[in-house]
Amino acid sequence: MAGLMLKFPPGDRISLNGAVIENVGRAARLRLLTPGTQLLRLRDAIDPREADTPVGRLCHALQLVLVGDGDAEAARSEALAALPPLRHAFVDGGDRACIDEIGAHLREARDYQALRALTRLRQREAAILQRYSA
Repeated sequence: MAGLMLKFPPGDRISLNGAVIENVGRAARLRLLTPGTQLLRLRDAIDPREADTPVGRLCHALQLVLVGDGDAEAARSEALAALPPLRHAFVDGGDRACIDEIGAHLREARDYQALRALTRLRQREAAILQRYSA
C-alpha cells in the first residue's frame, strides 16, 4: 500500500490541510493515503525570524504552502529559481545531490518531500556558516 508514513509521538502536532492535529494519546504511526494533502510537522516549522539564510527562506516559504498560507505554484517557481545559485554555492557532491532531489520534488509538486530535503540542506548550511563564522 503506497502513501506517506508518519511517526506521530505523544504531544506531537501536525498541520493537515491547514488544520492543527495533536496526538494526545500513545505514539502512533499514520499513513497518509490522499495525494495532494498538505502536511507539516509543527516541530519542524521554522519561525520567520529564523529564516535568515537562503535555505531557511526557502524552507519557510514551503512551510507556508503546507499550512495553506502560501501560493503553491509561486513558491515552487521561486524555489526552483533559487536552486541553481545554491548549487554553485554548495560544492559538496552530497549537497548538490540533495539540491537536485529538492528540484525533482518541487517539479512533481511533492512539497512535503521537498521540505524534508531542504531541512537536511539547511543543517548543512548551518554547519558551513558556523565553520566560517568562528
